[in-house]
Amino acid sequence: MGLGFLTAPREFSDMKNTAATLLTLSVSVCSVMVGLGIVWPLLPVLAVQYGAGGLIVGLIIASYNISRTALSPFVGRFSDRFGRKNFILLGLVAYSAVSFAYLSAHSSGALIAVRLAHGFASLLVVPIAMALTGDIAPRGKLGSYMGTLNMAAMAGLGLGPFMGGILFEHAGMTAAFSSMGALSLFACVLVAAFLPPDRESGAVVRREGTATLKDIFTNRTALALVFMRFFTATGQGAVYTFLPIYAMRADMPSSQVGVLLSVNIFLMAVVQRPVGRWTDRHNPKYPVMAGMFVAALSIFPMPFAGGFIPLLGLNLVMGLASGAVYPGSLVVSGHLGRVMGMASLMSVTDAAWTFGLIVSPILSGLILDVWGIVPVFALGAGLLFLGSVLVTALLRGYRPPAEENAG
Repeated sequence: MGLGFLTAPREFSDMKNTAATLLTLSVSVCSVMVGLGIVWPLLPVLAVQYGAGGLIVGLIIASYNISRTALSPFVGRFSDRFGRKNFILLGLVAYSAVSFAYLSAHSSGALIAVRLAHGFASLLVVPIAMALTGDIAPRGKLGSYMGTLNMAAMAGLGLGPFMGGILFEHAGMTAAFSSMGALSLFACVLVAAFLPPDRESGAVVRREGTATLKDIFTNRTALALVFMRFFTATGQGAVYTFLPIYAMRADMPSSQVGVLLSVNIFLMAVVQRPVGRWTDRHNPKYPVMAGMFVAALSIFPMPFAGGFIPLLGLNLVMGLASGAVYPGSLVVSGHLGRVMGMASLMSVTDAAWTFGLIVSPILSGLILDVWGIVPVFALGAGLLFLGSVLVTALLRGYRPPAEENAG
């Protein structure tokens, strides 16, 4: 299928309209990601209460990403053809229903079903909100807009586990999951009231001209984005999953482990907007390539760090480097999405990300059982380094559209 180039998204005489839309999307995405983060510390506890063993616990956790990986390409193409706002609203309603469904899931099988539904609900919200942000971003501000939305997403994800732990400790499991549902309902009301209809918001909807999977995987730049998301997920997944195990074996208090992971995620959030603004003036490929390489270098020495302070330093470097990758990649996605279909492209890169989060824990777990904890971090660093080499090769010669960036 030929890709019909779509004309540039409409310019708005009143910049307040786009700023208000971005604010609505940011608050909504942050609310959803807080809810996702609330689940993290609670789900393994809930699964064990219902008698799940290690393999089943892993399957319950992975089910969220399995449904996202399987359904992402279809949801993206439908959104490009039928709109943005209604998809986001449907996702928020489903997200709220899923939040309360956790409380009714009294078996491992039921938890797996809820997690599959949770993954589908989130797929209707975050990637579609990213696509709409790419649609409405004014010329020369794509990096700022994408960075702002991604900052909100990461801030919510970092805040969620803290809130979940506090709510569970002081008010119980029901209060924690109910809070997740309430946040989703709040975001739903916000979107319904303040997000303009697609015909007014600047959403780009087209009945044809959206990219197929073949189109995406045969385009060098799009393939680079897919590799970036996959290999970044495998590297980060190894750290986020197995750093607590390493710390436990090193007799490190759980509070320090929480600090390490929180610092990593919050630093990623903090750099989103500044790096995004930088990419509005320069070639966005540079923070992508450099960030992947530096993040790989920060992961490899983690099991040799020998204490909390060195590990904190490595997590600071990893957070900053990983955070620099996303704004650049989102800007490249935004430029290319105006040709291929914003949601069609972003949903495929999202599927690559979630697939990496499936592969990494399984492969790392097998390595842990056979060779121990040190090779797990070597694997994460090695995969991320391989990804940086592939992405650098594919983005060689890439330049943003002349009317967008100066670099």
